[in-house]
Amino acid sequence: MDREDRRRFFVIGSAILEVVTPVFRNKLENNYTKHGVACFQDYLNSQPVVHTLFHLRHRYMTCCKDNGNCRSNPTLPINYCQWDVLYTENPGPGQHYCHCIYTAKSVQLEDLDITLAGLILLNCCTLGPAEQQAIKMLRQFKNDYLSHNTKCGITKPEYDALWPHLTNLVLQLDPSRQDDIVRIKNRPMDESLCTKYFIDLLDVHKQLDQIAITVQELNSTFQTLSTTVHGLNTSLQGIGWNIHGSFQGVNTTLQGIQTTMDKLLYYAEKGVTCTCQRGNPDIQRQQRKSYKLGQDIFYQIHQFTTVSCSTFSPYNKAVITNDGHVVYIKRKHSIDIYNTDGSHVHTIQIQSIPWDITLVNNFTVAVTLPYCHRIDIWNINNKQIVKSIQLSSQCWGITTINNKLVVGCKRRLLIIDPQTEKVEKTIDTVNCNPVRLCGSGDSIFYTNDSHYLYHYSHSNNKITTVAAPSNVSDMTKLQDGSMYVKCYGRSVQHVSSDGKKYKQVTTKGLTSFGGFRGISYNPVQKKLVVTDYDSMTVFNEC
Repeated sequence: MDREDRRRFFVIGSAILEVVTPVFRNKLENNYTKHGVACFQDYLNSQPVVHTLFHLRHRYMTCCKDNGNCRSNPTLPINYCQWDVLYTENPGPGQHYCHCIYTAKSVQLEDLDITLAGLILLNCCTLGPAEQQAIKMLRQFKNDYLSHNTKCGITKPEYDALWPHLTNLVLQLDPSRQDDIVRIKNRPMDESLCTKYFIDLLDVHKQLDQIAITVQELNSTFQTLSTTVHGLNTSLQGIGWNIHGSFQGVNTTLQGIQTTMDKLLYYAEKGVTCTCQRGNPDIQRQQRKSYKLGQDIFYQIHQFTTVSCSTFSPYNKAVITNDGHVVYIKRKHSIDIYNTDGSHVHTIQIQSIPWDITLVNNFTVAVTLPYCHRIDIWNINNKQIVKSIQLSSQCWGITTINNKLVVGCKRRLLIIDPQTEKVEKTIDTVNCNPVRLCGSGDSIFYTNDSHYLYHYSHSNNKITTVAAPSNVSDMTKLQDGSMYVKCYGRSVQHVSSDGKKYKQVTTKGLTSFGGFRGISYNPVQKKLVVTDYDSMTVFNEC
C-alpha cells in the first residue's frame, strides 16, 4: 500500500470517527430526549432498554420481569467489553440472574463507539426504514473497509465506489454534515493521526486471537529447535570438538528467543482484556509513563500562522480535541478550528470576547466569557452552542476535573456540573483571582498572573503555593500527572504532580515563547500545542 492508499484509508476512517459516530450519538440523544428522558444513564436504566440489551449479551435466559418479552438471539452482537461499558452488576441475596441486577454506569454518549451506538439505535430506538438501512450500511462499511484492514490502505477503485455511498448515507441521516464531509475529503495526510485511527478502528479482538495462534506455533517451533541444538551440543562435547562454544552461543540465543516468545504469548493472551479496558482509569494509570522532571518529552512537528493574527491580544489559548482538531480562541469574537497541520477548518462566531477554553468531551469545548459573566459550551463539529451557564460574576480561567467544570471567579473557584449547571462547591482563593487553571488528579492548580503557582488539594481542602522563576501565564497536565507551566521570560517549567518541585524544560522549540502564552496537552492525541501572538506550534510526544 502506497501513501495515497493510506490517505484514502485516513479519509474514510476520519469520516467514520469524526462524522458518522457523532451523527449516531446525536440521533440517539434526540431519540431519548423526545421521550422526556433527562440523560443517557436514565435511558439505559429504563426497563425496555436494559431488557433488550441484556438479551443481546445473554442467551437462553428468562427475566423475572416481563419474561413474556424475553428472546434468545442466534448471535450476541454486544460483547463482554461493550456490556461492561454500559452496566455494572448489583447482585443481592435471592435475586434472579437477569437484567434486574444490572444498573447503568455514569456513561456518556461520547463513550460509545460507532458499533455500540449503532446497536442501541437499531434495537432500542424508533427509526424509519430508511434510517435503519442507513445505520446498518454505515456500520457495515466500517467493518468491511476498516475493522479487518490490517494493511491500513484503501485502493482507488474501492474508494471511488465507497465514498459516494458513504456521503449519501451520512447526509440522509444529517444534512448539516455537508461541510464536514467536504472538509474531510480534502484534508491532507496526517501520519500520526492516521496511525491512531488505524488502531482505533481495527478489530483488535480477532487480530489478537490470530497473534496468539501464531505465537503459540512459533513457541512450539523454538522449543523443538532448542531441544535439537541441546542434543547436538551434548554430542559434540562427547567427541571433544572445539565448536562447543559456538553451539553454546546458539543455545543462549534460542533461550533469549524463548523468553521473548513467552512474553509475546502472554501479552497476546491478555491483550483482548487489556484492549477492551482502554477506558478503565485504573488500567490507564498503570500503563501511563512516569517522567523525570525536565526530561525531553516532545518534539516539534508543525508551526503555523493563525487566521486571526491581525488582532493583537496578549491572551490566547488553544486545545487539541481527541479527534485531532486544534480549537483556538483569541481576544476576538470567534473560535477558530484547525487541523494539526495548520489547515483552517472553520470559524465559529461568538457573542463576546473569550478568555479561556477547556475540553468537555470528544467534540465539545467550554469557553469563559468574562464580560458576559457566562460559560458557553460549543459543539465544534456542528458549530452549535450546547448550553450557556450564567454566573453571578466575571469568570476567567477554566478547566475540568472528574467530569466537572472548574471556573475561576473573583477570589474563588467554582466547581460546576455541566449537565445540571449547578455549582457543587465553592473554594475560597483569598485575594487571588484565578485567571488560568489546570485540573490534575484530585488537585486544582491556578495562577493570578503572578509568579506564584497555587495548588488546591481536594483531599485536605488546603491551598499551598510555590514560587515560579517568573510570572505564570498558563499550565497543562501531562499523562503522568505532572505539569508543564509556561512562564514569562521564554521558559517552560516541568512541575511535579504535588506542585512542590520543578525543573526548566530545554526541549528545542519550547524555549522560544514569552509573554501571555497558552499551552495545552491532549493525552489521546499525545500532542502539545503552544500559542504565540500570531502562531501556534504543535509538538508530538516522543
